[in-house]
Amino acid sequence: MRYLQQQQRAADLQVQPWQEAIKPGDCFRRDSGYGFSIYGEVLDNPEPRPRELQHYRFCKCYSVACVKGELGDVHVSTIEELLERTQFQDAGKRHWRP
Repeated sequence: MRYLQQQQRAADLQVQPWQEAIKPGDCFRRDSGYGFSIYGEVLDNPEPRPRELQHYRFCKCYSVACVKGELGDVHVSTIEELLERTQFQDAGKRHWRP
């Protein structure tokens, strides 16, 4: 458990102001670590978050490995760029390929 807390603190320290400002309705791209991109849309949080989870966003994410998408939490430090809604939709039309 201590290791996870240390990793979360390290990730929190990497958050840039533009990442901290990410909010529901925003779309983004991040790297999967496996050679393809993950595209996501930030959703409303289903429940309030404790302060220690302030840099996580509830999202629906898509990729070539998961074209129908899946729900989950994303730490904002892993988000590489914000996308316009049209860029996000275009990626979906390409089945999440670059």
